[in-house]
Amino acid sequence: MKDLNSGFKIADLIVKRLENRLTDEDNHQYLEEWKLAKNDNLNLFQKLSQNPEKQYINRKSKLEVTNKSAGWDKIQSKLKKNKLKKLQLNVMRIAAVLILAIGSAYFFSILIDNNTSGIIRPGTQQALLITSDGEEYQLDEEVTLSKGDVIISNNTQELIYQKRSDNNKLQLTYNTIVIPKGGEYKLTLMDGTRIWLNSNSKLRFPSEFGSGVRKVELEGEAYFNVAKDSIHPFVVDVNKVQVKVLGTSFNVNAYSDLNEIVTTLVEGKVEMSDTLFGNKDILLPNEQYLFNRLTGKVVKHAVDSRIYTAWKDGRFVFENESLEDIMMRLSRWYNVEVFFLNESLRELRFSGDLTRYDNIDQILELIELTQKVKFTIKDRNLLVEEV
Repeated sequence: MKDLNSGFKIADLIVKRLENRLTDEDNHQYLEEWKLAKNDNLNLFQKLSQNPEKQYINRKSKLEVTNKSAGWDKIQSKLKKNKLKKLQLNVMRIAAVLILAIGSAYFFSILIDNNTSGIIRPGTQQALLITSDGEEYQLDEEVTLSKGDVIISNNTQELIYQKRSDNNKLQLTYNTIVIPKGGEYKLTLMDGTRIWLNSNSKLRFPSEFGSGVRKVELEGEAYFNVAKDSIHPFVVDVNKVQVKVLGTSFNVNAYSDLNEIVTTLVEGKVEMSDTLFGNKDILLPNEQYLFNRLTGKVVKHAVDSRIYTAWKDGRFVFENESLEDIMMRLSRWYNVEVFFLNESLRELRFSGDLTRYDNIDQILELIELTQKVKFTIKDRNLLVEEV
């Protein structure tokens, strides 16, 4: 069950079996082999076979109860329209349940039913550019600027700095790009370094680098693909912690509401140091450096860097991650406030691979399928409680 076609085939066979339409002997055999391959597969099939209508009605009742406290007018309207319709088992939704149950979360975003309420939509490409003279430009619209010998444009939905001529005269000026909650943006610096900025982040950088160290200042999260230059090291300054490189790719997570600054190296080599506690270390590919800015404690360990950089490619990847951390990430991206009604739920752990561009209710429904937690949305507030 490691490819998309297999996922769809099993989902289709389950639907046909539940509707008594499975006639081909080979398909019977295929389904039976899948059921016996894992206990989780058999348990899922038995659960779906018991009473799929009841599962649908329970889900519907839950939304109706939620509506009384949260005012989900759109959901209630949708339920009323479908009240007299005969239940149709949807291949996509069963596939999503299936993939969740067998742990192949990679397919979540592909197999989930797209018929959702769309209450809270995902983030978009948006940012605010503040130039050295204090002028502000919203980057959700096309901008082309000429500042001295520097041309700034975003007509490719990426902010790009380019030099107008070979003029060696340089006046070091700093610009700032601010990414709000629910936003993301890409930036190419004058030296060719590319930066992916996550939601609720800010980067201060020179419009053109001088003759020494190439230095930028980060708040929030960003992925860097640094242009190689053995003469001019590239430094990311994060609240007295510095990541120093010559040319490499890495991710820095340094949100102000977190105690830890987390640097994950994808390729190359970086030097980590801080001026607060005097720590210094070298990071190699697929190593992660966690620095506690309160205590000075440092932890370095091996990781799969793809998990920590997937956001730049439009995905949420959770690997045995606490619900509290998952909700924090969703909060930034969907621009919602999260409230836990049961504190113990913060420590629940989940794994999954989801697209960042689904509406939030699609992701929440998938988590709810574990029957450990349920969510209520009112305006832009997300309540988390026990089932």
